[in-house]
Amino acid sequence: MLKAHFLKVLGLSIALSSTAAHAMSLDWSGGYRAEWTEVDKPSLTSPTERKAYGLNYLYLTPKIIAADGVNIISRVDIFNSSIYPGSQLGTIWGMNTSDNQTTSGNQGPASVTASQLYLNVNQEFGSLMVGRVPFDFGMGMMYSAGKGQFDHWYNTRDMAAYKIIVGDWFLMPMMGRIVANDFGQGNNQTFWGAQLQYENIEAKSVIGVYVEQKKGARTTLNYTADQLAAYTGGGTGTVGGDMSINTTSFILGRAWDSFGYKIEGAFQSGETGIKNGSENVALDGYGLAAEFYFPARESKWDWSFKTGMATGDTAATNFSGFAFNKNYDVAMLMFNHRLGGADFFNTNAVKPTYIPTGQASNVLDNGNSADDESVGNAFYLAPSVNYTINERFSLRNTVVYAQLMNTLQNSVDAKKDLGLEWDIELVYKPIERVQWVNQLGLLFPGEAWKNGTGAGGNKGNDFTFGFVSKAAISF
Repeated sequence: MLKAHFLKVLGLSIALSSTAAHAMSLDWSGGYRAEWTEVDKPSLTSPTERKAYGLNYLYLTPKIIAADGVNIISRVDIFNSSIYPGSQLGTIWGMNTSDNQTTSGNQGPASVTASQLYLNVNQEFGSLMVGRVPFDFGMGMMYSAGKGQFDHWYNTRDMAAYKIIVGDWFLMPMMGRIVANDFGQGNNQTFWGAQLQYENIEAKSVIGVYVEQKKGARTTLNYTADQLAAYTGGGTGTVGGDMSINTTSFILGRAWDSFGYKIEGAFQSGETGIKNGSENVALDGYGLAAEFYFPARESKWDWSFKTGMATGDTAATNFSGFAFNKNYDVAMLMFNHRLGGADFFNTNAVKPTYIPTGQASNVLDNGNSADDESVGNAFYLAPSVNYTINERFSLRNTVVYAQLMNTLQNSVDAKKDLGLEWDIELVYKPIERVQWVNQLGLLFPGEAWKNGTGAGGNKGNDFTFGFVSKAAISF
């Protein structure tokens, strides 16, 4: 009997030792974020549709080191948004999921989701990634993995990719599926891409290009009514064919002790799969963004400058609009929150339409949406100056001027001037991984927000302001 127990204990010890030998360690990283946002008059008229909301969010990134160079990486999002699934926005303060919200003694449960899971195998001259992988490129104008402390959005791909590294160069071909409605082969959306990039850390230079082709079967194209209207210039579009979209992006950057710059561009073309009557709606848009930096060096002052543009739609049979990634912020209010009485930036083609409850009456609009707007159909200039008060405090002022690239279709006597925004930002960093940011945005809208004088015109362009207080901890 004693011998039998000894053998069981010995066997269990060997099994545990074997498991420990193969699973070398488990590393954790993550971040916590809390925010409060107010926008006084997003409608730019009456009623104001005022917004005031708080956000609460935590993410954890466990990494299992299975063997030397073999990692299994995941990401868990805690208190994630039920209104914007597939984001890292966070849960609204006061969101109550209890059966009886009025008399309940607690807020009810919030969601815990997994947004990433992939295998990463590192070798001497390359790296393999398989699974749901985060993806970004350049400054994040087109693709952003959402690595910033206050980023609310991210790009991931179900893909297989291999990164071949030769000196300061790397080539990364990849392929994967974006949509798969079932186990069949044809009922899906697929993509292939390749990234070629040169990075020299010592010279502070980067040159890169990324090409991608995305194809989708007609049965997978679940455009909303608002998206169909956006792609057809207000028409009644229908899904009438397969999708095939080509995207080419580039990044160019260099930095010195006293000056640095980065320039990114993206160009899209192809077929959307949408028909406006008997005509196929083709895609033909592009965007450009440039950033210039003048570091402080020995001074307490440093300067930066952003400029860029995104094409707008001009015809019902050829959608030439382009939208930046929602993480790429130019201003606190403009190109960040929905404003005004129309889709001036042609971004309804990519914005979410409904709160996902299955009820069409729960429409997202200026007054009940988060910061889900992006740069589109516009040209902007945004100089910024930062003053370092001391080791912990800094004060940044940014002035943004913007114009529409194209007025809305069927508008009469419409103007292109979007106006001026002044953003004031106070940053407190008590330690390296902790920061508290307070922002005040003042928007002086231009005549473009009125949309002319004809049908659909005479809209509001009243002054508005916004305030954000947000804190983040990374670990």
